[in-house]
Amino acid sequence: MSEVEEPSKSSCCSSSTSCAPNVNRRQLLKGIGAGMATMTGALSLPTFSMPRMAGPFAFDDKNKSVDPSNGPIPVDKKLDENWVKSLYERGSATTYQGWQQLQYIGMPIGGIGTGTVYIGGDGKLWVWDIFNENHEGVVPQVFEHPTLTSLFGEKGLNERHGSNYINPPAQISPWHFEQGFAVIIEQNNKKIRRTLDHHGFNDITFKGQMPIADISYRDAATQLNVELEAMTPYIPLDTDRSSYPATIMRYSFTNNSDSEMQITAEAWSENPVLQGKAKEHNSRLLTTEYANNNGVGFISTGKGNDSSAEKLIQGLPDFGSFSMMCLSDNSNDNSSKSKVTINSTLSILTKDLTLNPGETKAVTFVVSWFFPNQKALTKDEHQHIKRWYASKYHDAQAVALDIANSVDQLTQLTRLWRDTWYDSTLPHWLLERAIIPTNALQTNTAYRLDNGRFWAWEGVGCCAGTCTHVWHYAQSVGRLFPDLERDLRERTDYGIGFKDNGAILYRGEYNDKDAIDGQAGVILRTLREHQMSPDSDFLKRVWPKTKKAMQYLILVDAGDGMPDGIPQGEQRNTLDAGWFGKIPVISSLYIAALHAGEEMAMVMGDKAFANICREIYQQGEKNILSLFNTEHGFFTQEIDPAHADAIAIGEGCYIDQVLGQWWASQLGLGRLYNGTIIRQSLSSLWDYNFCPDMGVLRDSIETLTAKGRPYALAGEAGLVMCTWPKGGRDDDWQQHWQYGYFNECMTGFEYQAAGHMIWESDQQPDLLTKGLAITRSVHDRYHASKRNPYNEVECSDHYARAMSSYGVFLAACGFEYDGPKQHIGFKPRLTDKDNFKAAFTCAQGWGSFALTVLNGKGVVDDKGKNAAITLNYGKLSLSTVSLRLGRRFQMNSTTKTINTNYGHASIKHHGKDTLISFKQPVMLTAGDTLTMVI
Repeated sequence: MSEVEEPSKSSCCSSSTSCAPNVNRRQLLKGIGAGMATMTGALSLPTFSMPRMAGPFAFDDKNKSVDPSNGPIPVDKKLDENWVKSLYERGSATTYQGWQQLQYIGMPIGGIGTGTVYIGGDGKLWVWDIFNENHEGVVPQVFEHPTLTSLFGEKGLNERHGSNYINPPAQISPWHFEQGFAVIIEQNNKKIRRTLDHHGFNDITFKGQMPIADISYRDAATQLNVELEAMTPYIPLDTDRSSYPATIMRYSFTNNSDSEMQITAEAWSENPVLQGKAKEHNSRLLTTEYANNNGVGFISTGKGNDSSAEKLIQGLPDFGSFSMMCLSDNSNDNSSKSKVTINSTLSILTKDLTLNPGETKAVTFVVSWFFPNQKALTKDEHQHIKRWYASKYHDAQAVALDIANSVDQLTQLTRLWRDTWYDSTLPHWLLERAIIPTNALQTNTAYRLDNGRFWAWEGVGCCAGTCTHVWHYAQSVGRLFPDLERDLRERTDYGIGFKDNGAILYRGEYNDKDAIDGQAGVILRTLREHQMSPDSDFLKRVWPKTKKAMQYLILVDAGDGMPDGIPQGEQRNTLDAGWFGKIPVISSLYIAALHAGEEMAMVMGDKAFANICREIYQQGEKNILSLFNTEHGFFTQEIDPAHADAIAIGEGCYIDQVLGQWWASQLGLGRLYNGTIIRQSLSSLWDYNFCPDMGVLRDSIETLTAKGRPYALAGEAGLVMCTWPKGGRDDDWQQHWQYGYFNECMTGFEYQAAGHMIWESDQQPDLLTKGLAITRSVHDRYHASKRNPYNEVECSDHYARAMSSYGVFLAACGFEYDGPKQHIGFKPRLTDKDNFKAAFTCAQGWGSFALTVLNGKGVVDDKGKNAAITLNYGKLSLSTVSLRLGRRFQMNSTTKTINTNYGHASIKHHGKDTLISFKQPVMLTAGDTLTMVI
């Protein structure tokens, strides 16, 4: 063991890695926009060419449509036939090559609520936003665009106005410190050192299948191939083991030459603690070596020069520790040696290997950090609350040692989830886009705190309080880590933010108002959290306040007399204003909440309240149809004449107009109201709101502040928030800055509409293509040739609403689940000739479901099984299984029983669906498969 005192100044490694003198953070942020514009050419079209998805359309030299009937949003989208075909193709995992496609990549690679650490397209770890600084954006910048302004007319676009979308950072951040990996190759009496990034290798391929990044390095000169597998432990349903402040970097080295090769794997870092300000705090930096049977490593930290300095730095946001560890391979290979070298500026880990021709050996590094003094929660009562990992560890070394102790299990389970997710008949691109926004949990959008609380912004550093009317769109958290959502219900929505009259403050302790859409969303999420529980204990705990929250909505409905299913009065919502009158989106959500309230009341045995909810719901089911404009083909707002000057969509075609049915489909609540009208509304959204080229639409808007934030640029397609295809937009719309929202493309809303279309496609097949096309347009907007594919932007980076993408996956699977009822269902809308396979999660386990057709019949093998539920993790108890089998699965309607490997089961037919019931619940544990002979 050795300890070396380090000077507080920082320096660069004198190697082939790219280094630059450290600069003051304020200076860096001041110049970052201009620097990136020059470096990335963000305002010009990339040389990489995306496939054409629509057109061609004819425009004049002012970008105006030659055909007036088309307008900026043509009804005939002229979708390219090959592009449409690609929507359905299984394809393969997206890979990126060349610095143009690698430079923007930043895949979050740390645990839930542990800060923001990216892995770049070339394997470089960057951003390093782990020091608890409050700021907006994953990389703060203000960027001046020549033609775009903010919603308020400002020329400089900041993070919430899309600066990191139009001018994506390329491995630049204010928290840079010298750190990296390299390989030294000794061959034919020569030593060559190559950094494991784009400075050391020209031929690099990146494949990022969350939560794992696979990066390949090729070098013809030395004939050494390197494969990097980078991950943080990520195990759905196991939130604690998915919350390590750490990254695992496993390098596999292959000797492709015909002679022996000596190599040294190297990892290095300077001490990042106190970010170069140790002297300012009368402190010094320290690095210490450590070792045990699992490997060797070093931990860097700081220490005050006296007791007062030590007390001061202990509370600083950038005080803590940083560690790198090289894991033992538990082999008897004497050629594999690891050591730590600590000098005044850098600490270096090395491991020597001997590779015979054709031989492959692996080296695993664990990079961990411990900076627990969070400053995101700013109220006085929060000042002593730390990040969650402080409740389990005391420094970064303890984190690394814990991972080292169970690294095989952690990595195997992480790979198992990755493989379960991607081993599917669904298109690769769809699986990628559905899961990517979930990485918001792995950034400074989300926080786990040492008191057990889950807390979040809307996007990195923007809009505090785990906002109800944003987070209720997010579907992935409730399915992958449901304990986080249950904590939000109990601790925040029904705790900190709950008022005596049943109102729920939509930002918890960070505001004093409720929002009707967020309130209804909390009730719907409560039912989801109940369904994602193994029993009714959660619902029993929250039911009294859930009921009171529902009663509050009913009182809002009754504000103009007796409740009739259509709320009126001021209705605050997610577009940051109070709307008045009869509003389709709010009414739709309220009707869904009433139905959910009835469902939960029945579970709780509260028949009287269930009847109240049902009676009001039945009124709303009829009354909401009065808001459907048959001439327009979509729902419109009935404006309250007493508030005619308030912002309103009026005759507009609004993206969320049938939002409640989207929620109802995911909760198994059935049809809320007239399905034909709902599908017509979705079709109108496609006709009037889906824009093949947002540049044309933006050019057609003369008022700069009304163009909206640039979340889709020229040449990019998207679903616009609101249009007025039949006229009727308010003449005085310019008095409301929020009108700019209506001309934007925001991915969370787009996914909602797309997923809803897919749910409805079994009744109207063309909606499947339309829903996929909207989702794919987002995927294409976030291609790595243009910007970071792992950062969806809406009012700052890694925006929470984007996690509605998981709802597209649920719709494609037709998934239904109710843990307390021991029920699961699969009614896929997207199959491959009736073959289907996809992942699922439930209350206590996850696995995959498969339907397989052979020779055009519903028979798989000599045992005749054709439907299978395989559990890969945890446990699952089933009493009923509901299936939609597809046209090639034929079953006699008089059949009463089927065979399973758990005995006979009874069946009932309900139209296209088949319900399978077991006399005794089937209990599956990890590794078990339930097979059903249909």
